[in-house]
Amino acid sequence: MTGLEKIDMLGVESAGGGAAGKIPSRVKPGDLSMTQEPTVADYMSHEVRSIHLEASLKEAGRLLQKYKVGSLLVDDGKRYVGIITDTDLSRKGVAQGLDPEATRVKKCMSRPVISIEDNEPLQEAVRLMKSKGIRHLAVTEDNTIIGVLSVSDVLRYFSGIE
Repeated sequence: MTGLEKIDMLGVESAGGGAAGKIPSRVKPGDLSMTQEPTVADYMSHEVRSIHLEASLKEAGRLLQKYKVGSLLVDDGKRYVGIITDTDLSRKGVAQGLDPEATRVKKCMSRPVISIEDNEPLQEAVRLMKSKGIRHLAVTEDNTIIGVLSVSDVLRYFSGIE
């Protein structure tokens, strides 16, 4: 399953709404005028990495390492049903002494997937992450997941590092 496929998002909790326009170019803090705010689309990753809910925790860890990401969306073959993060693996898997080869992703994944529309202000994403106590948001355009925004993406904006 690729991030380019349209996928039904059963169990996805969304923030924001409305149709999104073109994805704007990246902005730096110094480049902002009084009326221009950075949006989620400016800093999100357009790569959507996923894993099947019946895959092992070992496979999830291998994919996180391979893609150098902190989360994978979890699918059932038709729709995204959750998200598994590096934190989920360490706290719900390793810390609990679960066998990484025998334990399925569905046992440790978080649900629902928390999402935000790509045209929402970056500040709204920060508020949502803080209120939900999470570090990864699925990014949607017209209710279809098109990317992921992580805390490291947000830090890139606040630090001015591209």
